[in-house]
Amino acid sequence: MHLLELFLRNFRNYRRAEVRLERGINVFVGHNAQGKSNLLEAVYLCATGRSHRTQRDEEMIRAGEDRAVVRCRAAGGLGEETLEVRLGREDGEPVAKEFRVNGMEVERGELLGRLPVILSSPLDLDIIRGAAGARRRFLDGMLSQLSPAYYFTLLRYARVLQQRNRLLRQGHAGGMEAWDEQMVALGTVLAARRHAAVTRLAPRATRIYGEIVGGREELVLTYRPVWEGSGEEEISAAGRRALAAVRALERQRGTSLSGPHRDDLTVVAGGMELRAFGSQGQQRAAALAGRLAEWELLREDRGEDPVLLLDDVLAELDDRRQAYLLDRVARGAQALLTTTAVRETAVPLPAIRRFWVVSGTVEETAGDVRTP
Repeated sequence: MHLLELFLRNFRNYRRAEVRLERGINVFVGHNAQGKSNLLEAVYLCATGRSHRTQRDEEMIRAGEDRAVVRCRAAGGLGEETLEVRLGREDGEPVAKEFRVNGMEVERGELLGRLPVILSSPLDLDIIRGAAGARRRFLDGMLSQLSPAYYFTLLRYARVLQQRNRLLRQGHAGGMEAWDEQMVALGTVLAARRHAAVTRLAPRATRIYGEIVGGREELVLTYRPVWEGSGEEEISAAGRRALAAVRALERQRGTSLSGPHRDDLTVVAGGMELRAFGSQGQQRAAALAGRLAEWELLREDRGEDPVLLLDDVLAELDDRRQAYLLDRVARGAQALLTTTAVRETAVPLPAIRRFWVVSGTVEETAGDVRTP
């Protein structure tokens, strides 16, 4: 799968932009705060239905405007498809999002997986050193692209959790058993799918991390579920026991204290958990290894290369790691990469197309990517 064209209207600092893209590496060059990252965010929004940078959708609408449109035209084994996300707000109401595939309105879940993408940015450090929620979002995002059915299960679980928490806050004991059963049924699916995904992801991340750091130490990823079990039957039984054990405390605190919404993924290198004890270099290498392992997993399951989005990643890497990453990128079908115009890279960027980004405008340039 690869992108053919990206269209923006009133998105972030772009009034209007049309960018034609090619297979291989497409490099967007510009000084800070010109709109490079916004282009990659737009592609990610089209592919997944959400931003990786904000939960406030209104931030994606250009200042002074009420509506924004992002459209991607992509080609793959099944031909061309056009994916579109529209954002709109009226009279102080929350921003509404509308998703379209080939002009037909769809639910967000029907958008997922049509344009598989992997986005790596400095924000990925949160996966390693942030709270457990960041690591769950990493797993859930990967699994939703692998199987949109997972996304719908996750959505249903979130609704059950919300309703269950409402009953706990209100002190209503009646009817809780029915919500418990739904929570166990849906939570079991989530926990089992996450465990299976980490089982496949971990050895890939270990190998890639070793290549990045020169084999000095081993990376180990371990899924830490609240409900432990070797299969869905055991996970369900563990879930029922756990909910029964915390029932009184949940009523006291007014919130659900057990379930996959509290699971975690531990990331260890050199025998130390990187969240608490890793250096920034180790954390960056682990985050990059996780994303490249995710790329391999999607590629294997989909039978085609995901689009790789690299947002200002080169600036965070030393020369050897830059060279490693660019070598990996060059093997894929398509990558979109942002970098600053004022910073020299360790190796020449093997770009197919180069673009100069200034104040919400994008122009293709035939010059050296370092001095557009």
